[in-house]
Amino acid sequence: MTEHSPKSSPRPWYREPWAWMVLAPLILVVIASTVFVSIAVRFADDTVSDTYYKDSRMYHFSEEQDRRAEELGLAGLVKFASGDKLVTLELNGDLEYPQQLLLTLSHPVEADMDRHILLEATGPGRYRASLPKALKHRWYLRLMPETDPGRHFEAEWRLKGEINFDLGDAAPLNPAR
Repeated sequence: MTEHSPKSSPRPWYREPWAWMVLAPLILVVIASTVFVSIAVRFADDTVSDTYYKDSRMYHFSEEQDRRAEELGLAGLVKFASGDKLVTLELNGDLEYPQQLLLTLSHPVEADMDRHILLEATGPGRYRASLPKALKHRWYLRLMPETDPGRHFEAEWRLKGEINFDLGDAAPLNPAR
C-alpha cells in the first residue's frame, strides 16, 4: 500500500482539472474568433458598382446619366438566345447611335461573376454580341455608351434592367427612376 506523503512531487499543471476548466473557454474563444474572421474576410460584401460617390461619411446617388437617358427618350429590349449564346439589343431613342455599347451583367451576390459584353452595331438601334457561356438565374443589367467598364461614371447616359433566366430570356432596359 502506498501512502502519499507531504513530500511527494506535485503533478504537472496540464494534469490538473482546474487548469483545463480555466483554459478551455479561452481556447474555444480563440478558435471561434479565428473561424469567424476567416469567414468574414472570405465572404466580404462586394463594392457597390453604380453612380454613388462618397462625401465625408455619407453616400450620394448621382442621377445625371438617368436624366440624360430620359431626355433622349431611350428604351431598349435585350434578348438572350441561350442555345446560340447570342445577345441582341433593340434600342430606341432620339440620338445618334454609337457603333459600340457596353452591356454589364452584375450578379446580385458575387462580384467575381460580373460580365461585360461589348455590343456591336448591326443597324440603326440594333446591336449584337456573343456570350462566352449561357447564363442562369438572376442578373442586373446596365447599358451605356462608354466601352471601358472602369469609366462607367463618365458615360453620357445609361439604361438599367433586371433579368431572371429562370423566367425568360428577354428584359426591358429603361432609365432608372
